[in-house]
Parts: sequence; structure tokens; C-alpha cells
Amino acid sequence: MDSPFADAGFPDPALIINYPTALRFVRFRLNRMPHGQMKPWATAQRFNYARLVEIKKDERQLYAPLLKRLLAAFGYSVDVLRLISMTDEKRHFYWFATPEEHALFCQELRAYDALVVQASQ
Repeated sequence: MDSPFADAGFPDPALIINYPTALRFVRFRLNRMPHGQMKPWATAQRFNYARLVEIKKDERQLYAPLLKRLLAAFGYSVDVLRLISMTDEKRHFYWFATPEEHALFCQELRAYDALVVQASQ
């Protein structure tokens, strides 16, 4: 297997984000598209437009593989980790292939969060 994830064995916790963080980022990127551009983009990227609209509104962890595809469409190579807690609750996490990608992701998310804070003042 020719994947940056295969050689690592156990993931570096510094390169992992949780599902809510990935969802917040994807929503930011989808909402950042100019009005009327998400549908053509979804078609060009081979995404279901209605499913993308659902992602913008829904908090449930139903979209783990789809978020992985969306992150890839936005230029981030991630792998999905599914961990099951002692209470059999499933949690999804996203493991970045490189520290550089993780740093770029964090930088972009911080910029978005700063805009949200600025807009709320």
C-alpha cells in the first residue's frame, strides 16, 4: 500500500482532528463559496448537492467518509479513524498525512474563527 498512513503504525495525536472540527471546517469552506456556486462545484467534484446542504445543517456523525472526500477536494489528505468507547459509542477522527497539511488546516481554521469573532462584535 502506497500511503503515508501505512508506514506510521499508530497515528501521531498532533496530526489528528475530531469530527466536529472537520465538520466546522467543511461548513466554512462550503459557506465560503459565492452564492449559486456550490451546486456547479458539487457536480464538477461528483458530490451529491443535497447531501452537501444536509452537511451544512446537521450535527450527527453520519458523514465521516463524505467529510474525508470533501477535505480531499479542499486539498487535505486525511484518513478516517473510528474509535469505539467503553460505552460502544463510535467517534470519528481525521488523521492528516503530513504535519505541513495539518498546520495549513489549523491556520485556515484559525483565520475563519477570527472572522467569526470579528463578525460577532
